[in-house]
Amino acid sequence: MIIDTHFHAFPGKYLELIPEVSRNDVRGVGFRPFDHKEYLNVMDRYGVDIAVVSCTSGNIEHGGNKARAAELCRIINDCFAEAHAKSPRRFKAFARLPMIDMEDCVAEMKRCYEELGMHGVMLPTNLSGRYLDEPQFKPFWDAIHEAGKPLFLHPSNAPCQANWNSYSLHQKILWPTDTTLAISRIVYSGIFDRYPNLKLIAAHLGGMILFYLDRLNWREGKPECRLEPEEYFKRMYYDTAGPIRAAFIKLACETVGAGQILFGSDYPHGRGGRDDQFYPMTLAAMDELDMPKKDKEKIYYQNAKKLFGFEEG
Repeated sequence: MIIDTHFHAFPGKYLELIPEVSRNDVRGVGFRPFDHKEYLNVMDRYGVDIAVVSCTSGNIEHGGNKARAAELCRIINDCFAEAHAKSPRRFKAFARLPMIDMEDCVAEMKRCYEELGMHGVMLPTNLSGRYLDEPQFKPFWDAIHEAGKPLFLHPSNAPCQANWNSYSLHQKILWPTDTTLAISRIVYSGIFDRYPNLKLIAAHLGGMILFYLDRLNWREGKPECRLEPEEYFKRMYYDTAGPIRAAFIKLACETVGAGQILFGSDYPHGRGGRDDQFYPMTLAAMDELDMPKKDKEKIYYQNAKKLFGFEEG
């Protein structure tokens, strides 16, 4: 069994309202509107049983238009909820919340969980340059902690993007850097102390976090967390979305344990015009892993089933 927790889609109406999403696709091929049957065919081709769908949607807060942000999030969430209703065993979904106005954010979270039956929240690592540890986001943290569902943080362009545009370095280096920055700020600000049951997923094996734990443990800058920072980083979940090499997945397992790693493909962000390029690469890396079968099964599906509470079947 395989559960893919890093699996993206772009609702057609969303692409119509934000055409720059496709125009700015670094691959130069744009994005096709989400078609759940087409996606099921891809999942069947690679043996993926369940996909937890998310929309990267890093530009929703740009411009500070709260009505527009709320509308875009409703479009995304309604589309994914419809896919889940049509294929409840195959599609699960992360909600996208409008993060300009906290009343809108909490109301949409409530709608997504109580009316749409969604399975977690996905947000970009920065919200037009604002980071989630900032005080104005406290109502969000209160609500997500009370809901008890996973939060998936996905990298996004940061305000300093222009400094990284040469050679498309923003996607190669800035995105994993912004993941490291956002999650480190969450740790250092004491959010895990205030919300001890937080279920946080870091994309792409957490950017640079697992390579720099000793450095991240330094106490300079007056971190507010009670424990050594490493203790919080080891509570998180990390996905295999790549492209990634088997040696790096093994390093992550040796650092935080196989029980904290989730399978992720980053579909449809392949290269060379191929949306599905990352599937064979990620599956090959998993095959190459020198570890017990029981640990691979944790990564492929057992950790996700436990984290999300997915039922058998």
